[in-house]
Amino acid sequence: MAETGTVCVVESEGNGRMCTTLPRVLITVMGIEKVLPRFADLGVMLELLPRSSTGERMNPYTSLWTGVTPGDGPQEFHLVLLDAGRTDVLADEIGRQALHCIRCSACLNVCPVYERTGGHAYESTYPGPIGAILTPQLQGLSIAPTLPWASSLCGACYEACPVKIDIPSVLVHLRGRVVREAKGDGWKAKLAGERLAMQAMARTFNSRRRYEAAQRAARIGAWPLSRDGRVERSLPGPLRGWTRSRDLPAPAGETFRDWWRRERGGPA
Repeated sequence: MAETGTVCVVESEGNGRMCTTLPRVLITVMGIEKVLPRFADLGVMLELLPRSSTGERMNPYTSLWTGVTPGDGPQEFHLVLLDAGRTDVLADEIGRQALHCIRCSACLNVCPVYERTGGHAYESTYPGPIGAILTPQLQGLSIAPTLPWASSLCGACYEACPVKIDIPSVLVHLRGRVVREAKGDGWKAKLAGERLAMQAMARTFNSRRRYEAAQRAARIGAWPLSRDGRVERSLPGPLRGWTRSRDLPAPAGETFRDWWRRERGGPA
């Protein structure tokens, strides 16, 4: 709180409180977007955060300190206000909404993509929908160019957000920025490769004959790479990225249509 110089840590287990009371020298690092103008503004946050995050009326551990007290707790205190790209985010009239985040995780709780991929897939401190719009802006579009596409744009995150960050709109905005601003032939080649892959997939899915031929090819191609019902993680080339952090089930030895034809003797 800028008015009093008070720092507040909100947590659920008490480890943060222990870490702030034991050291002789306390160094607090926080982002510049976490500064509140007045002490009275803190009350709104302390009501909003636990209710949106865990459904509690009050937070179990809320620690506040203003400077130091002789003979009690830390005897030296330093506050580091971190920019780390936040000023650049603020300059984007649409993307700046991400700085309103209070880290309640409400958007993570309702996101169908996060539910199925988990936090490590985002390769960032901030996972889920908020990470998909915050990480590319803080780290740079060239560092995390694919995260804005980690969404179905269903809008569930926007409905759950207590501070009404329009995450779907920011995602679409960042997708446009990535296409326009991404530098280097490598990224352009990747976009071209993805476009060709999607076109080939569309042609395959539009034809039953091509679809069944692709299934047979997948079974044949995966056979030497499969062990105990899953594809090994040492896939060749760029395909290795699919199995580096997740298991890929091996294609079934027989499709349902093949089984039906064999058992019933008619078309499936």
